[in-house]
Amino acid sequence: MKTELMSSTFALHASEKDRALARMQALEELPRMSQAMVDEEGLLNLPQAGLLLNVSTKRISELVRERKLKSFQFFGRTYVSVKDVRKRYREGLKAGFPPLTKGQRIIASVRAALKTDRHQAELGGYAGAHVRAKHKQQKMKR
Repeated sequence: MKTELMSSTFALHASEKDRALARMQALEELPRMSQAMVDEEGLLNLPQAGLLLNVSTKRISELVRERKLKSFQFFGRTYVSVKDVRKRYREGLKAGFPPLTKGQRIIASVRAALKTDRHQAELGGYAGAHVRAKHKQQKMKR
């Protein structure tokens, strides 16, 4: 019997066996999410990506469906690649969209940071695992 990860409030009402299974699945999924963060230079949830690209969450979902943004499923949520979001931002600039002003970028970054979910926070933020891996590589070079 395969059980999907449950929301925390639902899991509290679940049987002890189901809670243990959900906990085991989460412990297995966390390292995979960490590795994806390293490979993709970080992962953003859809609201974060929308703020940084200055589009709606619905538009981000469309870009995922159109395969213009690489998506990942962890803990029942969808995340997108930071590499792809950066690439998409650069494409918008080339297409003639005005760049965000410095103030707009700061505000978007702060708002995106506030939308960090608990799974991202456990790994050090949207790019925590990537930053740690990069520091480790630099340390190995020295």
